[in-house]
Amino acid sequence: MGRGTGTAARAIALSAALLAVSAPPAVSAQGGPRRPPAAAATAQGGSRRPAAAAGRPRQTTPGATATLTLSAAAPKAQSGAIITLSGTAANAPAKSTVQLSASPYPFSSSAPIATATPDPSTGAFSFHVALQTSTRYVASIPGVSSSSPTVEVDALGRTITTLSALALGRARVTVVVFHPAQLRWSGVRAHWWFATGRGRFDMVRTSVARRLSRYVTVLRASIALPAGRYRWRVCFDPPLAGALLNPRRPPGCGGRGYHGSGSLPAGFPGPAAVARAARYLRGRVGRTAFAVIDSEGRLSGVHLHWRFVSASVVKAMLLVAYLRMLAARGQHRVDSYSNSILYPMINVSDNNAATQCWSIVGDGRLYALARAAHMTDFQIVGIWANAQISAADQARFFFEMDTLIPPEFVGYANHLLSTIASYESWGIPAVARPLGYQVYFKGGWRPTVLGQLVHQIARLHGHGRTFSIAVMTDGDPSMSYGIETIQGVTRALL
Repeated sequence: MGRGTGTAARAIALSAALLAVSAPPAVSAQGGPRRPPAAAATAQGGSRRPAAAAGRPRQTTPGATATLTLSAAAPKAQSGAIITLSGTAANAPAKSTVQLSASPYPFSSSAPIATATPDPSTGAFSFHVALQTSTRYVASIPGVSSSSPTVEVDALGRTITTLSALALGRARVTVVVFHPAQLRWSGVRAHWWFATGRGRFDMVRTSVARRLSRYVTVLRASIALPAGRYRWRVCFDPPLAGALLNPRRPPGCGGRGYHGSGSLPAGFPGPAAVARAARYLRGRVGRTAFAVIDSEGRLSGVHLHWRFVSASVVKAMLLVAYLRMLAARGQHRVDSYSNSILYPMINVSDNNAATQCWSIVGDGRLYALARAAHMTDFQIVGIWANAQISAADQARFFFEMDTLIPPEFVGYANHLLSTIASYESWGIPAVARPLGYQVYFKGGWRPTVLGQLVHQIARLHGHGRTFSIAVMTDGDPSMSYGIETIQGVTRALL
C-alpha cells in the first residue's frame, strides 16, 4: 500500500473516533441511560416490534371529543365523611385538567370545588372530598369539548335514641339528630304517636324540635303508658328535610321521621296483685274503692275517681299545708306552738287541733296544695271534715308527699305519720309492718247516711321500693268490717 493511501485511511479512522466521542448518550424522563427497546432488531436482521404502551403518552385524535368517566367509591356515606370520586379521561389534550363541580341538595345550583390532572399514561384521576349533604358531582374539562358524567352520593345522618322510664308510669323518648350546621332544624313542631302491644298508633303528643348546638337538634316527648312493650313514631318537617337520607322514616311520615320500640317495667305491687285486690273488693259490701301508685309511679285500682267524704284523712293535707306556710314565712323549724297543734292532730287524730290548724291555713292553702299535688277530685264542702277526696288523688299525694313538703320539714312530717298511736295503727300498717315495711299513713272514720265510713292512705318503704295505697269504704256494717276490708286489700296487694 502506498503512502498516500495509508494517510487517507488514518484520517477516516480519526474522524470516526471523534464522532463517537462527541455524540451525547440517550436518557429517560428520569435521567438514566435509555435501555434499548425490548423488541429491537437482532444482529440477524429481525424486524423491530413497537415499544410497550406504558412508556408512551396517550395519543389523541385532533378535533375529537374527550370522553370522561366518574364514579363514587360508595353510593352513600355518613355525613361528614371523606369520600373518593374517581374516573378516566380519554382523548383529552395533553396537560388537560379535570374540574369537579358539586351540586348539594336540592341540586338547584353547582360550583367548582376541585381540580385534578389525569395520569399521562392511563388518564386516571381521583378526588377526595368531604360529604355534608346529599350531593351530585359533575366532572368536566374546561375549554375542551367533553362528556360531563354525573354521580350522586347520598349523605346519611346520625341519630341517637334514648328511652327512659319516668315516675308515674311515664315513658320518655329522646331522639338526638346530628346534621351539618347549614341545616336549621330547630323550632319545628314534631308529632308523636304511641301504641302499646300490637295496638294502633292512637296516642298523640306534640313537641318542638330543640336546638342543642349548630350541629344537633333534639326531639323529646313523654307519655304515661301501661307496663310492657310499646312502640313510638315521630315526624317533623324541617327545611331541606331531604338533605340527609332518612332510612328510619316510618310509613306515612312527611319530611323526616324516626320510629322504634321500648318497654316499661311493671312496678310493685304488680298487675296480678292489683287484680287480686280488685277481686277481693268485689266480695265486700258497701261503696268501696282503692288506688295504688306502684314503685314505678304507675296508678291503678278500682273506682279511682269516686269521691268520698274525707273525715280525718284530710289531716295529712292540713299538716303539709301548715308546713308549707311556715316555709313561706321564712321559718325553718317547727316551733312549740305549731307542734302543739300538729302533733295531736296526727298522732291521735285530734279534731279540735285539726279545726285550729284549718283556721290558720284556710281553704286557699289547701286548694294550693291540691293543685301542687295534681289532684283532680279534691273539693272542700263546708268544714275540713267534709272535704271530698278520691282514692287516686290521695294515693298520688302520699306517694309524692316528700317533694311537696319543704326539705327542712320532711323529717318532722314523716316522724308524725309513722308514729301514730298504736290503737289507730290498724289496716295497712297492721299488715305491712310485719312484712318489713316502714309505713307513713293516715286514717279516717265516721258514721254517714250509708253506714260506717272507714278510709286509710299510706306510703310504704321497704325491700328497695316505695309505693302508696289508698283504700276507701263507706256503708260498712261496722268500723271493724271496714278495717277488715282495708286489711284484706292490703294483704292481696302485698
